[in-house]
Amino acid sequence: MADIKGFTTIEVARLCRVSDSTVKRWEEAGLLKSERTSGGHRRFRAEEVARFQRDQGLGLKQSHGDESVAKTTTRVRDRGVYSDSEFLQSLIDGGEEAATNFFITAHLEGKPLTEIIDRYICPAMQEIGELWHREEISVTQEHLATRTAVSAIYKLRSALPVPEMKNGLAVCCAMEGDLHELPTLLAQIAVENEGVEVINFGAATPLYCLADEVIRYSPNFVCISATVVNDLERLSRDYKDFREKIAKLGIPILLGGRVFEDEHIRNRFKSEFYPRSFTDVAEFARNRVHCALPPYRLFSVL
Repeated sequence: MADIKGFTTIEVARLCRVSDSTVKRWEEAGLLKSERTSGGHRRFRAEEVARFQRDQGLGLKQSHGDESVAKTTTRVRDRGVYSDSEFLQSLIDGGEEAATNFFITAHLEGKPLTEIIDRYICPAMQEIGELWHREEISVTQEHLATRTAVSAIYKLRSALPVPEMKNGLAVCCAMEGDLHELPTLLAQIAVENEGVEVINFGAATPLYCLADEVIRYSPNFVCISATVVNDLERLSRDYKDFREKIAKLGIPILLGGRVFEDEHIRNRFKSEFYPRSFTDVAEFARNRVHCALPPYRLFSVL
């Protein structure tokens, strides 16, 4: 039996700021599930600790001099639970549990959701894309890595506290011809984490259909991602028509993704905001819904 990677009783106690014996009582009462290593020692998986903290309302607030979060997670990283290279390989190998534990360990360390996305998920997926481009991994491995990331993200999402909804609404999708589903999912959870409901139409959404849905729902803003553009001339015309069709609603549009890093393309696809990260998307959502920013204030962080 292989040893299980996870938190020890002492590490869980420090994370939850209680005694070792309290953790053992929780486990004996069935409130906090543990597993046993080949040596008979308790190990608590990151996903289970996050679930327990969420259900019991135990926060990660750190007082002056309290080492619980910083030192506990450093020790776990040193044991190999929290390694960027291992995380990348877990995605390629389809290791959903390992990827999930990586995300949730970062959450237990106190990292915000958008930092987990921007610091870990996006660089890993970019590296996987480059490995595929260099033919160092196969297309099937690339697909498996994406599905593994999606599964782990959903499990991370279920471990997070449910945000209080603020009656805001956003619409997300990927540009027509772009089959990448992951960016729309990441935008969705980043925005929802700010208390804004999201309708996600997913990959390869035709702009003429999107216009009808925007008119139907009248969201606070629209997020469109594009990793690739196959027909620039046609899409730029369709996008211009899309903007004109919804112009009277005064709804701002966010355009994100690798395509819009090109200034010449941004000139053909006018937008109220070109976010560089999902942290930027979340901040826009927070300001838009809570502070009621005026529509059509053109700006870019690039």
